[in-house]
Amino acid sequence: MILSDLENKNLAIWGLGREGIESYHTLRALFPAKPLLLINRERPDNIPDDDLTSFIPEADLKDNIGPLDVVIKTPGISLYHPLVTMLKQHGVTITSATNIWFANRRKKATTIAVTGSNGKSTTCALLQYILSGLGHKTELGGNIGTPLLSLDKNAEYYVIELSSYQTADLDQAPDIAVLLNLFPEHIDWHQSHEQYFTDKINLILTGAKIIILNRTDPRIKAMITGLPADGLWFNDPCAIHYHGKFIWVGDDSLGLIEDITLPGNHNLENICAALTVCKALGLDLKKSFKLAASYSGLPHRLENLGITAGRTYINDSISTTPEATIAALKSFEGRPVTLLAGGQNRNQDYSSLARYIKDHPGVSVITAYQTGPAICLALNKIGLSSSVVTAIDLKTSVAIAKKTTPDGGIILLSPAAPSYDAFENFEQRGDLFRIYSLKTG
Repeated sequence: MILSDLENKNLAIWGLGREGIESYHTLRALFPAKPLLLINRERPDNIPDDDLTSFIPEADLKDNIGPLDVVIKTPGISLYHPLVTMLKQHGVTITSATNIWFANRRKKATTIAVTGSNGKSTTCALLQYILSGLGHKTELGGNIGTPLLSLDKNAEYYVIELSSYQTADLDQAPDIAVLLNLFPEHIDWHQSHEQYFTDKINLILTGAKIIILNRTDPRIKAMITGLPADGLWFNDPCAIHYHGKFIWVGDDSLGLIEDITLPGNHNLENICAALTVCKALGLDLKKSFKLAASYSGLPHRLENLGITAGRTYINDSISTTPEATIAALKSFEGRPVTLLAGGQNRNQDYSSLARYIKDHPGVSVITAYQTGPAICLALNKIGLSSSVVTAIDLKTSVAIAKKTTPDGGIILLSPAAPSYDAFENFEQRGDLFRIYSLKTG
């Protein structure tokens, strides 16, 4: 939807988090005399109080549909919310800041959109690091935290992380669409795992010029039966992949794995995905690999907080799925690890995580929060009740871990669940883990 199309529409912004507030400022700057309706569960403190801006609580939306033409919905509100259905039935157009940005973005720039159940933040940040290191003006935004409407309009490349909430109704195509992997997630928003997978792969059905997919992901291979002629695989022996001591492009070595700073095989996959984008852009792959190898990673993603009293603390608060936590544990195989797990319940299946822990006796577990009982149950089913301890919260979990983890061991926060049952976001969870970890005694 072109921004100028909104000039004569009755507009509302539904959801007033970081993206919703940025949408408000964008529209207010563009249409300074236009009335705008803001909708949220509760009235936040950071919205203006003036004659042109009105507010209603979400609970009153059903009684205020009449005058609305367009509602700009924040990603956190499910596309399958009953009020969304009601708005559509009354002829109201539902759009998003994501779709508005895509429709109005700088056409001379190249837009790279990345989605996946795991690894998308690291892959996007890595891509920005590589492209910027090669001298290209690159903007990074989307689900990674920077609202798209706030991005600089004069970039050469836009690297956009998209969640399933954003891909579900995406109606614009990026230049390059990347799908990293598919694991069951977000059933509360999508209503079913099948709908989640469908909404996720919508990114590559938008008509992107180039599609990049993971050859080793079984769900991607099952759901996408034919790769377009201009599509590319990664993790494929004929393409960019890792094997033995090297990252390869076909039969040619790009560089040594031992030179790579990021830990874990899952990050080797992320690097292969990022380098495949570089290949599609016609960039120097040797230089791209050297930059990728030097990238140290994101905060809250396998973030090494250092050693205190002989124990290494690793902050992996961003891992919100069992698969992400398994990948984190694989990064420290051979060392004693105390895993701090548990968070918001989204019907995650912890059987694979339990099996991994059974196969690696050096891993002990401390659980808390909504999914703590589910993790305990999965471990109990395979006879590992003695390897799990239940705590009431993160602070208590850290205190227990300090007493039970041997010298030289690792205390790993990798919750295998979202944070919203007890924290504002995964960043707050990780920041508190840092505080608790560094305290002595």
